[in-house]
Amino acid sequence: MIVTPIDHGIELAKNAPGYVRSPGLHVSQIYNDLYTSLEPKRYGGTDGPNLLRMELGLALEEGLEEPLKRRWGATRPGEQITKDGIIYTPDFLAYRDVTRLGEIKLTWMSSKGVPREKANGFPPKFDKYMTQMMFYCHELETPHATLLSYFVNGAGNYSGPELLGWDITFTARELHDCQQMLRNHARHKGWLK
Repeated sequence: MIVTPIDHGIELAKNAPGYVRSPGLHVSQIYNDLYTSLEPKRYGGTDGPNLLRMELGLALEEGLEEPLKRRWGATRPGEQITKDGIIYTPDFLAYRDVTRLGEIKLTWMSSKGVPREKANGFPPKFDKYMTQMMFYCHELETPHATLLSYFVNGAGNYSGPELLGWDITFTARELHDCQQMLRNHARHKGWLK
């Protein structure tokens, strides 16, 4: 056997098909900064995002694109821009019972504690996901969302990976308060007037 390392040429999280990152203020910049200030021990790393994990998340999104299109008529809307010029990129829109924002997450967090039956919320460790989804829902003028999350470590204790999904309906108050919180944070940082 002869094993020779190669230069694969992949620039992690940069050259996925359809990957576009326009210049400007992205909502992810706002909520990432907000959560870094709220939970610095959890989100305050100085190394920046883990590009391999980002690439795996993008690969999951791409892998689910066709099945979601066939099953739910889902589309990838691409970048959207708010009235304030904030850029956001929903993973998909699904057209099942109602129009739903769709987000796909790949995570090393445990699925322990996530709703396994109808519930009124998620554990706080998922607040950042909910913040992102509420902002998107507000801008898309729908209270309905679908979250698909692939838990690499499952519920922990070597339980194995899990792909779980939830339909979520936010209240008008939750959507309003979330977008106000993010816009206020962006103004405080000088990113918005």
